[in-house]
Amino acid sequence: MKARNFFLIFIVALFVATSVSAQTERKKVAVVLSGGGAKGMAHIGALRVIERAGIPIDIITGTSMGSIVGGLYSLGYDSERLDSMVRLQDWTLLLSDRQSLRSPFLNERRMQNTYALSKTFILDDKGIASNMGGVIEGKNLARLFGALTAGIPDSVDFNTLPIPFACVATNIIDNTEYDFHSGSLAEAMRASMSIPAVFTPIRKGDMLLVDGGLRNNYPADIAKQMGADVIIGVTVQGAPKTADELKSSASVLGQIVDVNCKNKYDENLAMTDVAIRVNTKGYSAASFTHVAIDTLIRRGEEEAMVHWDELMELKRQIGLPDDYRPERMPMPAGSMVMPEPEDDDNTNYHIIKGSLGLRYDSEERVSMQMLGQWMPAGKPYGFDAMLRLGKRIKAEGGFNYFHKGRNASRLSYSFLQADLDVFNKGSRVFNLRYGKHTVNLALNLFDLRNFNITFGTRFDYYHYVDVLVDRNTQYEVGDVTDEHLLSYFGHVDYNSEDNWTFPSRGAKFEAGYEYHTDNFVKYAGHVGLTDIYAMWRMSFPITSRFSIQPMFYGRLLFGDDQPFCLENFVGGDWFGHYDNWQMPFVGVGHMESIESKFIAAQLKLQQRIATNNYVMLKVVGAQRGAELKDIFDHGPLIGTQVSYAYNSMFGPLGASLGYNTLAHKAYFFVNLGFVF
Repeated sequence: MKARNFFLIFIVALFVATSVSAQTERKKVAVVLSGGGAKGMAHIGALRVIERAGIPIDIITGTSMGSIVGGLYSLGYDSERLDSMVRLQDWTLLLSDRQSLRSPFLNERRMQNTYALSKTFILDDKGIASNMGGVIEGKNLARLFGALTAGIPDSVDFNTLPIPFACVATNIIDNTEYDFHSGSLAEAMRASMSIPAVFTPIRKGDMLLVDGGLRNNYPADIAKQMGADVIIGVTVQGAPKTADELKSSASVLGQIVDVNCKNKYDENLAMTDVAIRVNTKGYSAASFTHVAIDTLIRRGEEEAMVHWDELMELKRQIGLPDDYRPERMPMPAGSMVMPEPEDDDNTNYHIIKGSLGLRYDSEERVSMQMLGQWMPAGKPYGFDAMLRLGKRIKAEGGFNYFHKGRNASRLSYSFLQADLDVFNKGSRVFNLRYGKHTVNLALNLFDLRNFNITFGTRFDYYHYVDVLVDRNTQYEVGDVTDEHLLSYFGHVDYNSEDNWTFPSRGAKFEAGYEYHTDNFVKYAGHVGLTDIYAMWRMSFPITSRFSIQPMFYGRLLFGDDQPFCLENFVGGDWFGHYDNWQMPFVGVGHMESIESKFIAAQLKLQQRIATNNYVMLKVVGAQRGAELKDIFDHGPLIGTQVSYAYNSMFGPLGASLGYNTLAHKAYFFVNLGFVF
């Protein structure tokens, strides 16, 4: 009897052990995520359904956007965390080398909102350059990937991650596939999504790595090699476009990429147990708007739900009950916020930067501005050169010496050749062609995130080539003669606005004092000319899309025998656009001559529509006078303007219609691009 009981206990124990062993040694599940640029956002929705089904993921592989989603998922960024991460990003900024308004210093921020394209080259002592081969270096992507993978060693076996991971890149040296199984996870993701000619390739030894989709856009074979028994795949590739659909350069490029990404696709899809093919029609690899991201994630979830029964049957086949739920992985140590950029370290490398700005407006037509900068290796100084072409031609060269911290001294020479029309009460009174030579020595005492102070001295020489007076004008042009000035100046600049062009919160303050002479002490034999100018504006958000912005500004010039070159002018939307001493006045086009004492107040109402579209209404009132005591003797000048603009990566694109009581005329203006 005892022997029989012992035998029964032995049989039960053996059965339990076998069951536990079977459950422990269940089939391994791999998730494979295809490339597809922005369309890969659908992977997040599909992963959400796989989690909902309670299917454990033992292996994850991906290409391009699939490598980013998969790489982060392998660390513990589940679908909920990934959803939050992608919605948190400014994708226009992220997919460029531009710097966030939250992070750079003021002078750098100004450059970022002047030039549409910038490129940095790093040269070693042999003159070999890196950071080449693509329009976008991917600085912001690299910083974000570094933040998200914080705490992961620079060299790690991807099989030791919370979920074993691998991704694919293409070595364009010999057009072969390179599979990342170890190394830097951030670098692997960055290499896998490097679209040729768009993003700078990643150099690894003798290889030059670009987007893995060119060789293996759906790496199910790699998942098999890593030990996967069953595969759940998510693809976002659509059907090839017809000739009628290929109507733009973007669609043609997308078609070329899609066709070339067919390598091994059919073979890999055949080894997939559950294939979730998301319909991404209407969206492209570049659809990174918030609306598109929301839709693509939803489509991924909806398509995965279509396969719900298949997923549950797969779960049973691998030996898990329907109610099984894997434990949620702990939150990774990385940050979802892109860190602030660090200063370029030129200890061992020469740094060369090139920037290009292009713009069109209905007054000056097409303009182009180019900037080059050079920082020699290990030196506390640098050089720069700028050239502007258009109706106003300008060339400038500068030497910068960097002191401790952000303090710097600058010595520069510039030449400006201008062809300007000057108006009075809406009528052109004369045309002015002149050349201006400037030598400037300045000390920038502070260059903090939102604040800097500059002191210096400047020499200006104005040479007037032609002054063509309209024969029908009654306006007295005055004495327009060649002039030289020796000036001393101090300038304060503060800016905490959240957007350079369309701020909705924050403040901007600029103020300056200048003392103008012709012999270092006096002007025309008497006390020199005193020049005071200031601008202060604040932005207040009323709702998430609507904001108001009051602004106060003006310039007061004191002294006898004031030369023409220091006169006040108003017009347009920007300070110093036509001339150094020109101030904006909405509703007024070109340059209007105004008295030497001028103060104004402006109110701007701004409504954001969708993501990057803005409708604005501006109203301005101003007082002016030849003497300070007379500044309120005249009735106020009034200007109004309604405008629309689209905030593109190349600058604001828009048009405005205005009216003013100075000229009593309507004025229409078109501007495309950053202002310079």
